[in-house]
Amino acid sequence: MWKAKRRRGQQGQGFATVEVLVAVAIVVLIGTISILALGRSDRATLQSDVASVALVLQQARLQAAETGRPIAVEYSQDDRTLRAGFAEHTLDRAVSSPNETTRISIRPSGENEGLNLVLIAGDLQRSVELDWLTGQIRLSP
Repeated sequence: MWKAKRRRGQQGQGFATVEVLVAVAIVVLIGTISILALGRSDRATLQSDVASVALVLQQARLQAAETGRPIAVEYSQDDRTLRAGFAEHTLDRAVSSPNETTRISIRPSGENEGLNLVLIAGDLQRSVELDWLTGQIRLSP
């Protein structure tokens, strides 16, 4: 009868249990790192948009003081854009705002109708508030 010849060093086919466990551990590690990175991504995106909105409001306030004329500030919920004088900022696609379309005017003295713009990314929320009397900009933690 014929006997199958085995090549030297060749063993049975398939994966050893240790190899499967190592592969599963690597997949779990990559998944954990990516989940943590996404959380930081939401935080960074939200922080960036909050800073940009505050900058647009500050530029509008300075423009009103320099020109001596009121500057119109408008937040549009439809296109998620804040426009103030010559400055404009559109929220990142990962950031939303429950605020409705709002239009205020910043006078040269800093007085305005007040604005509280809430920004949300994932389960994180921050707000940018424009004080109605002084025009001072406050950011919520």
